[in-house]
Amino acid sequence: MKVVIVGNGPASASAVEAFRQVDKDSDIIVLSDEEYPTYAPNCMENVIRGDISQDALFYKGGYAFYEKYKVDFRPKKEVISIDNKRKVVIVKGGEEIPYDKCLLAAGASSFVPPIPGKELGGVTTAKNLDDAKRIREWILSGKVKRAVIVGAGPIGVEDAETLKHMGIEVHVVEFFDRVLPRMLDKSMADRYMKALQDEGINFYLNHQVVAIHGEDGWVEAVEIKHLGSDESKFIETDMVILSTGVRPRTHIIQDTDIKLHIDENKNRVVGGVLANEYQQTSDPDVYAAGDICSGRDAWGNYRWIALFPTAQQGGAIAGYNMAGLRVENPGLVDYNAVKTRGAVAGSGGTFEDAEEAFTAEYENYLIKVFLKEGKVCGYQFVGIPKGGALNLRNAFLQGNQEFIKRVLKDRGLGLEASGVLFHHFMRFKDRRISPEIVKAIKMGMLRSLANPKYEVPLFYV
Repeated sequence: MKVVIVGNGPASASAVEAFRQVDKDSDIIVLSDEEYPTYAPNCMENVIRGDISQDALFYKGGYAFYEKYKVDFRPKKEVISIDNKRKVVIVKGGEEIPYDKCLLAAGASSFVPPIPGKELGGVTTAKNLDDAKRIREWILSGKVKRAVIVGAGPIGVEDAETLKHMGIEVHVVEFFDRVLPRMLDKSMADRYMKALQDEGINFYLNHQVVAIHGEDGWVEAVEIKHLGSDESKFIETDMVILSTGVRPRTHIIQDTDIKLHIDENKNRVVGGVLANEYQQTSDPDVYAAGDICSGRDAWGNYRWIALFPTAQQGGAIAGYNMAGLRVENPGLVDYNAVKTRGAVAGSGGTFEDAEEAFTAEYENYLIKVFLKEGKVCGYQFVGIPKGGALNLRNAFLQGNQEFIKRVLKDRGLGLEASGVLFHHFMRFKDRRISPEIVKAIKMGMLRSLANPKYEVPLFYV
């Protein structure tokens, strides 16, 4: 059997590992439009800062990964389409690669809005490794002293804090009325933004970029307007980072009968390639995982979730099933957290259609749990660090110097708390919030929700 995997990110790597657990001998070809082995896509701000090791960045072991799992890795091979009737993948330049099973794991590409001046030097996206290296090079050259970031999603705010800590004057322009609009509601987002403003980051909410201006081929200013206003404002800058979202690379299947995620009521595409609980598309020999596809989440909703954990989970399910097993995805996880140090934020599930919300505040934590029909449908978390001393009686810290170092760097502990909350709510099918759970949250004992032995807090406060 020949398996062709389109893409080389987390979904692809997890699929390879899962497949080889079952099938040791079939051919696996991995096609990538980049030149690098699999790398951690959620660490681009670390690349910009220069504080990540090669082992951590290329977290699967670099090129040795492909040798270990007997993979024919083909970099710089951009797949432009698939012909599922003839069962071939078509590479830019015309090469056709036949398959028995195909996994679409090509991810998503940066969405670049049609802003006049976007082609100027100093204007870039911040999605992949080449982007991050380019931004770092510009900063180290001394060319960049001021930066405008368009978009205040997770990548935008992480890059904003990174640049500020590197000595850059930072301005963030956001179309919506809050930062992290897909992660937090207005009250939670304002609490989080305040901490970043205190670090000296400037935010322009409810603003849109009208144009990017420059001379001699390099950016010099960004023109913005408040929504509903005709009056322009100009922000002088040496660099613009377009962090305006991503789009699934569904062009690969545009000439096929493979189904996309469509809102039937509105009759429009609302996500990526549609995948079932086995990560199969409407063609049973074509699978999809990661940012390119939509699937059922842990609450039973079809959603497009472009996150690292989702990609890894979906990729593993696809790998097992391409190898002949019948493994069902229990529901895509979507807990997310931003890795900023002045403040942290995490969320999971959905909150737009919640019927009620339960809020608890404890010391530097603010947690909001959203309910629908009495069941948990999502949550949000914001942590403002207070610099308490570490409590070495905590089981996480005993004999684990590396973990201690990591805790000290991530002072707000948002990613850990976010994951604990999410997995607790996923363990129980009815997901009802009991008085005991309320008490644990109010007392800040997030870790006890996952395992009672971690009830001892991480900090003395």
